[in-house]
Amino acid sequence: MPGLYLQVSKSGGKLWRLKYRLHGKENVYAIGAYPAIGLKKARELAWLAKTEVSEGKHPLKEKKAKIEEKRLSEDRTFKFVAEEWLKGKAPKLVEKSLAGFKGALANHLYPTLGKMPVADIKLGHISAVLGKLTSKGMMAMAKRCRTIIRSVLGFAHGREWVPNNVALGRSDELEISHAVTHSAALETPEELGRYLRRLDMSGDGSVQQALRLLALLPCRPGELSAMRWEDVNLSGAEWRYVVGKTKHLSRDKHIVPLPTQALAILRELHESRVVNAKGEGWVFLSPVHPGEPINPTSLLKAAQRLWPDGKISAHGFRSVFRTMAHEQLDIDFVVLELMLSHKMPGPLGATYARAQLLKQRREAAQEWGNYLDSLRSTTTQGDGQTNGDE
Repeated sequence: MPGLYLQVSKSGGKLWRLKYRLHGKENVYAIGAYPAIGLKKARELAWLAKTEVSEGKHPLKEKKAKIEEKRLSEDRTFKFVAEEWLKGKAPKLVEKSLAGFKGALANHLYPTLGKMPVADIKLGHISAVLGKLTSKGMMAMAKRCRTIIRSVLGFAHGREWVPNNVALGRSDELEISHAVTHSAALETPEELGRYLRRLDMSGDGSVQQALRLLALLPCRPGELSAMRWEDVNLSGAEWRYVVGKTKHLSRDKHIVPLPTQALAILRELHESRVVNAKGEGWVFLSPVHPGEPINPTSLLKAAQRLWPDGKISAHGFRSVFRTMAHEQLDIDFVVLELMLSHKMPGPLGATYARAQLLKQRREAAQEWGNYLDSLRSTTTQGDGQTNGDE
């Protein structure tokens, strides 16, 4: 190997060195000590160094850079990256949400993943964490931990600390199935169909119409109760509003595509609407307090009267939509998350927010509306009418 030689010191130490020229100057690169590094290995390392020289690089600087990168990679543990991620997220969170993130990290993620370099985390490690939680019936916590892992690894990917986010995708190992129990309501399509049939027989008051829209549109009860006519575009089949939960962060309006089933309800309400000269007014007027919208609590109470079979909440219809639209209709999770007005985690979040995927969301909204119609069409026992009036 041209330039490779063994230097022997006065004390008898032997060191492999490589003489080379770069940018017109002669340099010497220390490969390593003999006999720890034999002739064969010394030649391999010399060839690697010569390759770097041919690319205009100093072998010693490259060696130091690799050592430093390895050290940094080992220092970038899941706990370190998670805390860096949380520092940026904390100012945007209410105290309760921040405490929830910290609790999930400390109790369920750090014990297993905390000391691991993020670059070493594989799908199997994530699956083990989620599996431990689901085996205990902790489905909600498993979902929260999955979301946190995706966000933390997305944070790392955005800084090129990991080549890709292994927590993204639709691998079976990342799926979290709901545990069906007798106390939980609307966990199955059959239960949802039974609830919808009872709702259809409950009347046409403001609360009942709002409940019908709540099943169709994946919005929060408070957002639906505060729906205003000036935000509804019947000809364009969409509803635009500022999300109350994040209005302190952004005044951008969330777009809700309206399927034909929702348009039919809104057109019926539009005929008897009460608005000012500018066409402004509440869509769902309270029958108890004139000039005010219905209270979200009214939705909860009416839903509970319709469903004495088990636990139910008005807000829970978002979970029903997220779960069944994915499991029964195979709608992409990105589309679903955008429909739920969730911010996408990771470096692609801003891209999705700009793109909005409106075409796909419109198709998904209509598919969901048609799916609810199909559930209504199947009659089963237990469909008896339950009074859902205010």
